Amino acid sequence: MAQTTPNHTQTVSGWAVLDSSGKAVPHTFKRRENGVDDVTIEIMYCGICHTDLHFARNDWGITMYPVVPG
Repeated sequence: MAQTTPNHTQTVSGWAVLDSSGKAVPHTFKRRENGVDDVTIEIMYCGICHTDLHFARNDWGITMYPVVPG
């Protein structure tokens, strides 16, 4: 469950790739709260496509880590 902080950010968890090894590890990070024009949905399942693998491994030389693929 996300925890909201006074500066309108949430602490959330996901699986992130931290470097070009492409290995995903549990990761906690902050993101902004949803605004009035945003929609909140519950994600039950998530997949990784081949493009995510290229991005996670920095095959195109543009990845900024950490990255949460999917």
